[in-house]
Amino acid sequence: MKKKLIFTLALVVLALIGCQQKSYKISGEASEEFDSVQVFLTERINREWQNLDSAYIINGKFEFIGDVDSVRIVNLYFESPDVEKSFIEPIVLENGTIKVNVDSAGISVIGTRQNDAFNLYKKEKKEITEKINAEYEKFMELPDSLKTEELEASVLAKTNEMTDKMVEKEYEYSMKAVNTLIGNYIFMNSYYYYTIEQKEALFAEMDEKTHAIPRIAQLIEATEVEKKTSAGQPFVDFTMETPDGNKASLSDFVGKTDYLLVDFWASWCGPCIRSLPELTTFYKQNKGAKFEILGVSLDREKQSWIDAISKHNLTWKHISDVKYWDSEGAKLYAINSIPATILIDKSGKIVGRNMKLDEIQKLLNQ
Repeated sequence: MKKKLIFTLALVVLALIGCQQKSYKISGEASEEFDSVQVFLTERINREWQNLDSAYIINGKFEFIGDVDSVRIVNLYFESPDVEKSFIEPIVLENGTIKVNVDSAGISVIGTRQNDAFNLYKKEKKEITEKINAEYEKFMELPDSLKTEELEASVLAKTNEMTDKMVEKEYEYSMKAVNTLIGNYIFMNSYYYYTIEQKEALFAEMDEKTHAIPRIAQLIEATEVEKKTSAGQPFVDFTMETPDGNKASLSDFVGKTDYLLVDFWASWCGPCIRSLPELTTFYKQNKGAKFEILGVSLDREKQSWIDAISKHNLTWKHISDVKYWDSEGAKLYAINSIPATILIDKSGKIVGRNMKLDEIQKLLNQ
């Protein structure tokens, strides 16, 4: 409770106090294994990464100097020289001295008021994320003979519970820090996990300045679209191409089985690929008159999409317009993060969005 109070008070103070220094200096130190590694200062704009500056780590040090006319959150990014691993850390880019430390554990940032406040949130999120990853990695390291369906279900239930706790924490921070830079960042990065009711509660607390932020304006609009494609609403049709180049519509598949699961995914999406083994097992157990899957890809290249279908042995039906985040289907269903699913019943009514597989299994068992 004390940490939450400190975090909230810090954000209130930051909203009232401006930084006196007229330029920023990011002063970095790194352990010797990162010598000669290039570090990037990047910003994500319209879902695309843009490099703002870069520097090499020389003799354990690197530096960025500049000035900002408006405080914003950007990222420090670099790739580890020894293993296939990248590090990325969000920081508040504001005038003042920002101290960065780089080692094998990642990147730590201190030095300005907003970065110190931001660290309270990042610390709690990191702790939960590491626990989730540890559970998953522990299971994956087991010999195949020990990876029973019961154990996999147990691990999944445990990680889902931890994920739910993380979402609760993110919503709590979003609400307490609404109309602040950090609060807006947390909301924009965890928006997809919130219910429509939670989103609308946050929108109601936002002032005009926050509503005018382009990304938040987009999410407000997307929420209105999401309401039209939420549980109880009729499905919205769209047409795309199959892997062999023929046209196919969502309506071609609705009503052919008791339930149709529309799975929005892409070959470039790490979480999507990690979810495929579980989804493939679920499909093998349930495909037939009661259940079918339609994959809707947000890929940018047709061959990458087709190769992924083959590589992961995805035997259900697939369509795509290969338009990345401009996918017509994704827009119609307000898909802002993948993997994402829509479950449709035989009558064409939407049963739910992003339902857990055990929830779907209960419906199929009825």
